[in-house]
Amino acid sequence: MRGRYPYALCIIGIVLLSIFIIGQYLPNTSQTKVSAARDTFEQIIKRVDHTIQLHVENEKPFQPMVFIPQRDKSFDYKKVMADMNSARVDQAEPRLADIIRNYYVEPPSLEPYSLTIPDRLEYSNGQTPFVDSRLNYIEDGFYIECGALNGEKGSNSFFFEKVRKWNGLLIEGDPSNYAMLKSKHRKALTMNSCLYPHTYPSEVSFNKAFNRGRAVHDDKVNKWINQQRLKSDLVKVQCFPLYSILLALNRTTVDFFSLDIEGDEFGVLQTIPFDKVNIKMLTVEVTHGTTGNNELQKFMESKGYDTLLKVSRGDLGVNDLIFRKKGLTH
Repeated sequence: MRGRYPYALCIIGIVLLSIFIIGQYLPNTSQTKVSAARDTFEQIIKRVDHTIQLHVENEKPFQPMVFIPQRDKSFDYKKVMADMNSARVDQAEPRLADIIRNYYVEPPSLEPYSLTIPDRLEYSNGQTPFVDSRLNYIEDGFYIECGALNGEKGSNSFFFEKVRKWNGLLIEGDPSNYAMLKSKHRKALTMNSCLYPHTYPSEVSFNKAFNRGRAVHDDKVNKWINQQRLKSDLVKVQCFPLYSILLALNRTTVDFFSLDIEGDEFGVLQTIPFDKVNIKMLTVEVTHGTTGNNELQKFMESKGYDTLLKVSRGDLGVNDLIFRKKGLTH
């Protein structure tokens, strides 16, 4: 029950609120009753939030994974990486995994969080609680969030880190966003890189645009940038296939994968050897891709996944499909 306790409190709060509205608000729609209902609602939410916060604070402190890169200052890893880019080495190349592990992955912060909203525990638009429930509220899991932005705004992973004590990896291509992410002191591995929609690495231009930035790897992306009327603000960023990163971390099981990269989601998914990795649940943005939802769903179903939910918002700021591996027992 320890992992489910905050949700039980939320349910109790909602029940109490419903009882109050039915008993007080519906029989009489006077302004006094409306104000009373609003005040009671605010009090219930504050008490629930406060109780959840106390529950989290009284938990055993989260100890993020120990990660110590083996870096050799005399080794010109950038030159070796450039050679591998040119050679288009396969995503399973051991040398590629070694360089990612030792020169591109950064360890979790050991400093206290530095958040814009310190008491907030959930930043997603509904994806996180749904995934949490479908994974049976497990603790000590592992997540990957690509398109991590600044590590706080719209984060689909923060709850799992703070409340469920998960380790994870945050990937963000925009160097400006990445600097903000690092300043939040997330207890996760981090990479200032992007996921590549091919089975080899490449250094590409990345158009910075806060939450609409993306890797510019072909003319279709340039056309998309022009259609979106985005300012050109290009920087060079190293991109990797997801599988190469998993090999670098010596990890083939991922409990939750959040993928939001402004249009390359389907291409990235196509690079994953699903017969060699175990990704239990995914949330995938579908707003900017050229592939339709049906094609994406058929692809994921062919890889052994069920489509559980579409999460969307009227302004298309959120438009995700959530998938779960068939036969998952928790």
